[in-house]
Amino acid sequence: MKRFRMVLLALLMCSSLVAGVTPVMDLQLFHVLGLRDTDVGIADAHTFAGKASLSLKSSDTGNVRGDVAVSFTEFGGIPALSIDRAYLRARFPKWRLTIGKTRTGWGDGMLFNAADLLFGSIDTDVDMKSNELRSTTQWLTSAQLPLGDFSFLEAVIIPSQDVTDLSIRNMSAGLRYYTTIGTMKLEGGAAYRKDNTPAHDTGMVLTPYIALQGNIGPDWYVSTSANLPYPEAIGEELEDSWLISGGLLHMVSVGWRGTLSLRLEALVRPFGSWTPSLTKDLAIFVYPEITYAPEESYAFTFRSIFSPIDLSAMITLGASWNVFQGFSVQGFITANAGETNDQFSWKSNTATETSLGIMAGVSWVY
Repeated sequence: MKRFRMVLLALLMCSSLVAGVTPVMDLQLFHVLGLRDTDVGIADAHTFAGKASLSLKSSDTGNVRGDVAVSFTEFGGIPALSIDRAYLRARFPKWRLTIGKTRTGWGDGMLFNAADLLFGSIDTDVDMKSNELRSTTQWLTSAQLPLGDFSFLEAVIIPSQDVTDLSIRNMSAGLRYYTTIGTMKLEGGAAYRKDNTPAHDTGMVLTPYIALQGNIGPDWYVSTSANLPYPEAIGEELEDSWLISGGLLHMVSVGWRGTLSLRLEALVRPFGSWTPSLTKDLAIFVYPEITYAPEESYAFTFRSIFSPIDLSAMITLGASWNVFQGFSVQGFITANAGETNDQFSWKSNTATETSLGIMAGVSWVY
């Protein structure tokens, strides 16, 4: 706590010296109740989750813009301090520079994105209650070379994330080309990175990808990627690593001031397991999301990660009421629906798995 106060004080002092920077504090305070179905009966746990995030973002004018955000969290009595973002963007006459701790935006997808090579958007271990399902950041350097009004080249370098081996060999790097064809967005490129497929997780690979995005009434997006390893056998690696993701997003007006947002995404591993398996990646996952806001103050959300292979799912229901400006009351219920050996099992097989989670509290942005 003392360390956090020192960091917070230093950031506030810096912000007061920089014109055009306004501190924004985001407080999230929740009671958390978890139930676990174990072999000896139902186990329960009740704790408090608190998060205080401070963001210092520069104005949107000038050739240099920056953003610094730190957060202090405490869950179950365990405190943690983290730097969420710390980067600047500089606009030179013929190119753009981004350096610091941030995230690149390759491809499209709320949960599943086969084009997100440098950060990864294919796992199902995510916080379904978060506004951003994929928010991991890394220290990187990115350079963009504009080729037209809606076209550019981008190169990204990320140093090794393995603190036990900071050699150049373990760094990640990527290159992408972005353009538009009529109303359709096209991007493609490749990344040099660690091989994260289960059967080949000790070497480095080159991973090409291609992604498309457009509109047919609903917005649609699709991407695909696969590893090209060396010196391993290419055929086997292609089978283990080939990914296809896609989605649809549509928003409609309901009633006088209501809105309904519908999203459907899928991740497909063509050579994955098309039968229930705990030892091999399943071939397909589906992510539906429905958000209904009768008016600006209220919102109800349904999210789920569904496994068609074993007919199991992780389901999250949420509600939010914006009582005052910046102050909201929120509640979430998350549950697994599946048998013992399914992907999303109701039965808790480990001490960290929760069968049912209930979270209620408030958030305040000021």
